[in-house]
Amino acid sequence: MIKLLKYKYYFAFIVFLFGCLGIVLQIFRATQSSNSSDYLLVTSFYFTTQTNLVLTLTSLLFVLKLDQKNWFKYLMFIALFNAMITAVIFHLLLSSFMENIEFIQHVLHTINPILFVSLYVLFYKQSISLKKFWISLIHPLLFLLLTYLFIEPIFGDLIEITMPNFESARYIYPFLDPRTYGNSWKGLWTFVLGIMTPLAILFSLLLLKLKQIFDKKYINQA
Repeated sequence: MIKLLKYKYYFAFIVFLFGCLGIVLQIFRATQSSNSSDYLLVTSFYFTTQTNLVLTLTSLLFVLKLDQKNWFKYLMFIALFNAMITAVIFHLLLSSFMENIEFIQHVLHTINPILFVSLYVLFYKQSISLKKFWISLIHPLLFLLLTYLFIEPIFGDLIEITMPNFESARYIYPFLDPRTYGNSWKGLWTFVLGIMTPLAILFSLLLLKLKQIFDKKYINQA
């Protein structure tokens, strides 16, 4: 591990480059649309897009050697949780709705999350206690609130026009669309609060605990 840690800033730079690649691919895809400005705006609403922006910014700050700052550990954990959620939800819940999975989807949902998780696990010493697991839930909670209070009411029609091939486009993702469930909003909130939220909390705690175990065994000895 000692030899490996010597290359942490090099690896962070690789993560940053792939983050930039994901952003460039999204911008390029938007330019292929008949209305690129609307497409780019709608793309920014997706949790995946926001996650990749967070990963790119965080890895850049890592490269700039700000990883020793006290606040940085929270940003790293938020980015880690986002990366894991992006990958897991895409492969478990979203990929089945897609006829073709293009290279950009692999970059955003698989390659970049794997790279960032590797950066976090192998090259970053964590110092967050289990009782602060809730920090990882800040962005997902804001995302949900914005989706129902701002994005869908104001931009729902635009999203449907811009993304006509995406099921439940106006609610960003099918599992966030109340029309997906037999009993509408009741079914939605049963899923979000009764299944997704407890799983997210357990997942956050598990990530923290596993990282603590890994750090104790490897990083702390480096």
